[in-house]
Amino acid sequence: MPKIINHEEKKTQIVQYAFGSIAENGVKGSTVRQVARLAQMTPGQIRYYFPNHSELLNAVMSSVELKIRRRVEAIFTSEDLNAIGKAKASLLTVLPLDQDRLADMEVWMAFRYDIHEYGQSTLDDVLDQLCNNILTFLNEHHLLKKNLNIRLNSIKLHALIDGLALHKLLNPNETSNEDIQAIVDEEIARLTK
Repeated sequence: MPKIINHEEKKTQIVQYAFGSIAENGVKGSTVRQVARLAQMTPGQIRYYFPNHSELLNAVMSSVELKIRRRVEAIFTSEDLNAIGKAKASLLTVLPLDQDRLADMEVWMAFRYDIHEYGQSTLDDVLDQLCNNILTFLNEHHLLKKNLNIRLNSIKLHALIDGLALHKLLNPNETSNEDIQAIVDEEIARLTK
């Protein structure tokens, strides 16, 4: 009797192996051959699900973005936090403050660097949208300082979060999670009434 394969489950497993490979080796070091070895498959089997390397990378990036969106959505639907608490928690949830978020950020940064290498913009991403959405959300709740330029401050907030993430990735012992939380708290306090 032929073995029944759940193709969606198999694709998810391949994406997980690719995620691990990117976190360990970077985007360039994560080849189809490397992913196939980790998944105990042949490169041809991987290509059945992902015809080329870029489709596999896009699937990995989509899975990271989905995780981030779900975390943020859970924060914004929570009734335990006020608007400012939601803004702070949303920013902290994308920073590498634990092992899971550290792996996500390693993949995120590797992918962003790879996109940059190919001459594509790296600013139109989930983090850019998050920063803009947070400031818009705070503005809708009448919590932003008067006459604050949302677009410019969104860029600044995005740069701050990127910088904190990169600093934590490259120097994990230099900045504590508490320091990062204090920096995010100060930035939100600077922006709000």
